[in-house]
Amino acid sequence: MSTLVIVLRIVSLLVLAGPMLLAAAGRCGGPRTRARQSGNNRAPLVANVTAVGLHLFSLLGFSGSTAGFTALLLASSGSLLAIAGAGVVFRSRIELGAAWSLAPKADQGTGFVTTGPYRLVRHPIYLGFVLLATGQALAFGSWPALMIVVFGLVPTFAWRARAEEQLLIRTFGQRYAVYQTRAKVLIPYLL
Repeated sequence: MSTLVIVLRIVSLLVLAGPMLLAAAGRCGGPRTRARQSGNNRAPLVANVTAVGLHLFSLLGFSGSTAGFTALLLASSGSLLAIAGAGVVFRSRIELGAAWSLAPKADQGTGFVTTGPYRLVRHPIYLGFVLLATGQALAFGSWPALMIVVFGLVPTFAWRARAEEQLLIRTFGQRYAVYQTRAKVLIPYLL
């Protein structure tokens, strides 16, 4: 049983590689138009990357036991949640296409996307990453990693979302304001 728990934990880690490779492919793609960026948009990104690093460290440094039914249950449900989160990230990133960037940007040429997952929430990639990280914390039985998700990842994603929203409002004005009234920030129908 402990071998299966270890395999499920590895699966939860490997699904993080997919969104990261997709992000790298987006940076290495063909020519892109230069989009307007906010002056201090790097601070939320740096804070977010730091939280992700702490999260990964806590997974490996503070993982729970691999023995027993509870470990198997946590590993199974956590891996499924991590896979679902990665699926949300993939679908959202594909929907964004040329409008995606690692740091917040806005461009009249690429516009803003309101289709696919963006019909329901304005930041589904952040939702997907929170689901993925929560799944990993469960799969590893790491309560410190779960605390980092709640007190590190969620606040830094909220900070990034706020920075992006300010830039999008400056760029798209009333069109984006109308979209804000239709789609929730992060959790469909709630928040």
